[in-house]
Amino acid sequence: MPLYKKDDINKVVTTIKQGKSVQLYLIVGERFLCRQAADRLCAALIPEAGERQNIITRIDGDEEEPLKTLALLKSFSLFAGRQVFMVTGSRLFQSKETARAVWNRAVKARQNNDMERAARVLQQFAALGGRTIEELTTTAAGEWRQLFGFPKPNGDLSWLASLTTPGTDSRRGRKESGAADKTAAQYMAALTAGIPTGNVLILMASEVDKRKKLFKFIKEHGVIIDLAVGSGSARAVKDSQEAVLRELIQQTLNNLGKKMAPRLVNILMERAGFHPVAVVRETEKLALYVDDAETITINDLDILCARTREDAVYEFTEAFGRADLRQSLLLGARMMETGTHPLALIAALRNYLRKLLVVRSFIDTPRPVFVPGMTYGVFQKGYLTEFKELRADWLAELPKHPYALFMMFEKASKMAAADLIRWQRELLNTEYSLKSSAVPPLLVFEGFLFNCLTNRPA
Repeated sequence: MPLYKKDDINKVVTTIKQGKSVQLYLIVGERFLCRQAADRLCAALIPEAGERQNIITRIDGDEEEPLKTLALLKSFSLFAGRQVFMVTGSRLFQSKETARAVWNRAVKARQNNDMERAARVLQQFAALGGRTIEELTTTAAGEWRQLFGFPKPNGDLSWLASLTTPGTDSRRGRKESGAADKTAAQYMAALTAGIPTGNVLILMASEVDKRKKLFKFIKEHGVIIDLAVGSGSARAVKDSQEAVLRELIQQTLNNLGKKMAPRLVNILMERAGFHPVAVVRETEKLALYVDDAETITINDLDILCARTREDAVYEFTEAFGRADLRQSLLLGARMMETGTHPLALIAALRNYLRKLLVVRSFIDTPRPVFVPGMTYGVFQKGYLTEFKELRADWLAELPKHPYALFMMFEKASKMAAADLIRWQRELLNTEYSLKSSAVPPLLVFEGFLFNCLTNRPA
């Protein structure tokens, strides 16, 4: 059967309504988009909304035991009609080829402070190499690449061990190593032999290895819907992500009878990032907030969905520190558009660059010795202890938390003192221009960003 894309979902739904459904569906892509598509399939499979709650069994793939799901799929219902089993985040299609994507999901969950989810995803990642979470921190770089197919991330990975909780089975990696292919073989055998006529399995996965036998089996005997949007900073990927978010926002607005100007849609997307579920929830919240009003305004957006000024400034300075010109331009323009004065951004950058220059000067001094690439543990127990003895008077100028200070040393170690001094000169000239020039402030500020971030030596 053909592999369907996002725009083809209506064709799949129509086929089901015509009585030509199959017993096995695979939906690939971002979790929220997969759930949306699965709900549409279920609505077509079970037209009576009141019956769906009793007919659909929803299973979380992070907690799933696939053989138990298979046993349910092979069982007959006590009542006549369909049984639908929906598995969100199926692990049956993971392999070394998908390891990097699984790792990125774990890192993203940690960055979002969702430690429980980060631990679950990290277990899945470790399982791909037959390792436990604890063993990941001591896995050598060469072995890491051999097990997972990509270079071991630089920096301190001691945070991995902190994700092992008392309720976590840290041996799961060893238990699951090699088990996925055997389980997939049992699925294929059962489906080939035949399962009860009314039973339907809908598998959802964020990433899949298309070389897997089960993937090829579903492509031949079932239906695959590929909703994958991609990730990264390439222009084509960004455009694809924005198109998905725009469609979700517009669908939500239409369902609730509201309107929003294109400019505000752009601001909402920028604030939410590529998080489809967040975009939909924020749009719903705005629509309900305006009550009887037909149009959502910038004031509504600022009241309900405003990122705090501190968060926005932090994200901007981080983008500047990474020499990410595109993101710096975007965030700077957005902040100025929503009322942040350019001199406030100049002040934030002045403070940021001053701290980096101070830290860079410590790195360049003979004592204590900072070695780029040192782990957080070595920094905290060795370097920081000596630093407090020799430079205690400077501690008030720097981040209070040891890990935040470590990250600042890491950033400063990758920058030349000459660059930091040049940026401060550019900053001073820009501040003077903003206070005395008739040139629009946004052009002055963007000129500063171009001068700094395009002339940075490699």
